[in-house]
Amino acid sequence: MLKEGDMGLLYYYPNRPTLVPPDPKNPLNPQSDYINSLEASNKYVAGLKWNGDNCQIFTDDMSFWNRQKARLKYVPIPEVRAELERFPKGCILNAELMHNKTKTMKNTFIVHCLMAYKNKPLIGRTWGDSRKILETFEYGDHVRLEELHKEGFWKLFQWACESGGELIEGLVLKNPAGLLKLSATPLDDVSWMLKIRKPSKKYSF
Repeated sequence: MLKEGDMGLLYYYPNRPTLVPPDPKNPLNPQSDYINSLEASNKYVAGLKWNGDNCQIFTDDMSFWNRQKARLKYVPIPEVRAELERFPKGCILNAELMHNKTKTMKNTFIVHCLMAYKNKPLIGRTWGDSRKILETFEYGDHVRLEELHKEGFWKLFQWACESGGELIEGLVLKNPAGLLKLSATPLDDVSWMLKIRKPSKKYSF
């Protein structure tokens, strides 16, 4: 049975994306060139960056942990618990918990990575491998699999800026060939995953 602290997971923090500006030349008034160039590289898939709390879900004991290895106080409602119980035992899911930071979305997990499967950590496997396993699981209204896009990155970013509201921070780009690594601190960034925030004067790039 997997529980927090097993298998050296005390040091296995969720891999964190590298923060990049939407336009290095003009981050507060971005043009499409930079994001289009990332799409044209054919290295990445794009998803929305949800404005939630990064959360590790241990499916054996249904416990929830943040990047600082503190147990979250979140208590799932019966509908959420029922959906989480569909997942196999021996898994650690990495998801965005949409509950505390937003007013319009509660009791929702956006699942974006699988950190352990069948009681074994996926260190050294690719994020693409993790995604393929995630796609075999069953989801619902409260526990959702992250939606990914292979094209239209700039259009997706524009939608995030114009219509994402409090729910969406921007985009996350991921290289499916990127290796899941053993992170020593919650501040370790990985180069295969990029976070592109919506323009805001309160953000630094």
